[in-house]
Amino acid sequence: MRRKDSIRTYISCLENSEKSLLIKESIQIPDCNSKALFDYPKYLQIFKCNHFSQILENYVNTIETQLDLGKVYMIIASIIMDMIFKRSKGLRIFKYEHNHAPSQKIIYTLDHLLFSFNNTLNSAGGNRSIAPYIPLSKLTSLTFLAYIVNEENYAKIWSNFFNTLAKLAINIQEIIINFPTHDENDSFKEVFPAISNLIKSQISLKSLEMNRIDCSTIDQEIIDALTTTQANSLRNFKINGEIKFTSLIQLLENCKNLKSISMHKLSRCEDKSRNDEKLVNLSIPSLEKFYHWNPLLQFQYQTNNADEEIILIFKMASMSLKKFACSFFNRDIFSAINKYCVNITHLCLFITSDSLERTASVLPFMNTLSYLYLESPKVDIILFRSNMLQLLGSSIPETLNHLCLNLFISLRFLRDFLICCNTKLSTLELYGVADATYKFAAYISDYYDRNDQLRLLKLDRNLFLKFNSFLGHLHQKKVGYEVVESRKPTLFDEN
Repeated sequence: MRRKDSIRTYISCLENSEKSLLIKESIQIPDCNSKALFDYPKYLQIFKCNHFSQILENYVNTIETQLDLGKVYMIIASIIMDMIFKRSKGLRIFKYEHNHAPSQKIIYTLDHLLFSFNNTLNSAGGNRSIAPYIPLSKLTSLTFLAYIVNEENYAKIWSNFFNTLAKLAINIQEIIINFPTHDENDSFKEVFPAISNLIKSQISLKSLEMNRIDCSTIDQEIIDALTTTQANSLRNFKINGEIKFTSLIQLLENCKNLKSISMHKLSRCEDKSRNDEKLVNLSIPSLEKFYHWNPLLQFQYQTNNADEEIILIFKMASMSLKKFACSFFNRDIFSAINKYCVNITHLCLFITSDSLERTASVLPFMNTLSYLYLESPKVDIILFRSNMLQLLGSSIPETLNHLCLNLFISLRFLRDFLICCNTKLSTLELYGVADATYKFAAYISDYYDRNDQLRLLKLDRNLFLKFNSFLGHLHQKKVGYEVVESRKPTLFDEN
């Protein structure tokens, strides 16, 4: 459906009584007496508020009216969204993104619609059989992304939204929430109890992703809600920020089916009386992925990470852990991987000129590894040496089939790496190589002559253009692999 036709389609699907409400407000509507050929709202399963608000704003700007355009926007939005919530056979995915003025208007409309229905529900004694917004009960995925704050009472509106949704949608399996990280008034204290209420109301929540707000009580409230009501159902937990070690242990102790934990940083445990032996005996056989990585940090190796705590998680997960990402590591962490995580298959590491040789000394012994992602900081481009890349290339395990290099190195160093790499990769991804020239295609050709197992070559835009500028078209005709442009590396949780 084209953007300019979307709102017209929604309006054509309105009942005559709903259209009359628009006409009563002196709002001109197209073909007010025509009947829609297809009842679009009835089969709608995905509703993206951000997309809806933008196309509605564009539509309102084309209307010739003496009324305030802001009022016209709110009226049309209210009627269309009310129709969707009533007539959809079941919305499955609901996404709200607050990053411009129209999206702020949408949250007001949502608040009004859900609050009005909530009052109806309460007056009817909570009998859901008469609920006009039954489609919301089939909601399985909620995404709420707020990047800016341009209203003083946003905290109250967001709280109302989450609290009301807790009564209308109890089958949500995936929740993703992002709030602005800077809040001078500390208003999020009002919002998080409502989020906690939403979590507790779900029958079987499987995945929760949030960004961290600097308030320890907030963190604990969310963890408590998960461990008391979603202990059996929770599979994935992701916090885009720092998490306390005690909170992580609380999750692992109670959520026995937890398969994936992701965080930007794990805080060090200050409790000197911690009983490590008792924790190891807990055993967490379900944990398959441990992601300790901050994609927003330029200098990963400067972070103060809890290596002892990470090693303790290894001991607890033991044989079950298969995927591990770490933005900081030392020899002890590598030794712990080899000792306790013998089934590791996917590994993401942030390496520097100081840690490259240490990495190369350990990789050959990881004989279960099938995927490897390596990233380096830009500043280290002047510190890498040719012999380092030769050593790294020769250390790639024979079991590896997917290698992703996001290293800031020169083209000559990439050549040295490829010459020394004898592993038969099926997928190779390359990003960040400096001073690339037409010779890049020749280096890839030489590697393929030694490895005819290569099936996919993913390159950043610069490398992709260099590849195709010289041997690209001729090379692709005589080989069996595909060459594609890629905007970003493929991390293992996307496989």
